[in-house]
Amino acid sequence: MMESVVAYTLERCVKCMKCIQACPVSAVSMENNRIIVAHERCTNCGRCIDACHSQGLVAQGSTLVDIANYDYTVCLVPPALTSACRSKEEAEDLFNGIKLLGFDEVVDLSPYYGTVLRESLAYQTENRPAIVSMCSVVNRLIKTEYQVLIDHLIPMNYPAEIAARDLRMKLTDKGTVGIFNMCECASRLVHAKYPYGTLDSEIDHALSIADTFPLIRKNLGKGRQKLNLCRDGFAAMDTAMLGEHPRVLAADGYDKVQNILELAEFGRLKEFDVLYLLPCFNGCSGGQLLFGNGYLSHQNIPSLTEKETGCCQDVAEECIWRDSFMAEEDQRSFMEKMEFFRKVNEVLEKLPGYDCSACGMRTCRIMAEEIVSGNRSLSDCHILNSASREDVK
Repeated sequence: MMESVVAYTLERCVKCMKCIQACPVSAVSMENNRIIVAHERCTNCGRCIDACHSQGLVAQGSTLVDIANYDYTVCLVPPALTSACRSKEEAEDLFNGIKLLGFDEVVDLSPYYGTVLRESLAYQTENRPAIVSMCSVVNRLIKTEYQVLIDHLIPMNYPAEIAARDLRMKLTDKGTVGIFNMCECASRLVHAKYPYGTLDSEIDHALSIADTFPLIRKNLGKGRQKLNLCRDGFAAMDTAMLGEHPRVLAADGYDKVQNILELAEFGRLKEFDVLYLLPCFNGCSGGQLLFGNGYLSHQNIPSLTEKETGCCQDVAEECIWRDSFMAEEDQRSFMEKMEFFRKVNEVLEKLPGYDCSACGMRTCRIMAEEIVSGNRSLSDCHILNSASREDVK
């Protein structure tokens, strides 16, 4: 099961509980004055991190120290980072700055993103609309909240994983190869062996752009690495450019994504062939680990790709495709689920229904589920306790 990349730093937390209110899937709660992140609920969307102004919640990846553990190292750079550059020359300067951190090779991921776009538009399925598996946040959200749509997910690997598998096949003569992925948002950090233990990934380390860019900045202006950018690769992570394709519905922002999934769940979007859903506002260029302005990044894309001849990356089929997405098995029978639902509703009637989060849960319904599961009790509700004390007086 996918791990949560969100970490709690006790010394910075001010117990404001903004993170609890911000979490769209109620994965964040508070117990004994400590924030708890439920791994089985968390989608790694990063909204709790954005809501925490005191850095009580963070998402961190590997460090550059790990470069020394390999004979040959490769750094994967997403188009979301490249789009922060105002010109191709500036992008080539950026890639050279990254290489000077100690990498043997720096790879532009835009052709691999282009491959995902090409394959998803050509994908044949009876389950319309097909949903592109570009972001693990969307996939995790579907598997936990919209299971009826699981068969609509296109079973492709993520672009960085496709690139890592492709490079492994090409670099067999380089000794021990270490592949590092630059990550623009919290959800990308989980797709690596370190630090989050995704052992089936060909990516060794996930690096946070927010952590590494201060080091990259010191290397700027020291040379250029020639690039051949892929316009389709930038289109794959930009909703405005995706809208150029007929019968494609593209949306950015978590709230929009949830709204579209709800419509798709009830079969109201069958006129579209493909759904491109990007949880970050302004698409991947709006990732919370990026520097700069997502609006300006979008404006940079035409100048970066206007004269480019770069095209989608041709890779082996086994690099692109993965096993079908499957829902986690729920061993309860239908009758057991209905009984649980009945008990939750009974407890919910006893709770005040204010969704105040004073108990540490985002909503009273989540609190009711925890009570029925045996993890909490009615005495944990602060409002009910206050009412009881008033009655005693």
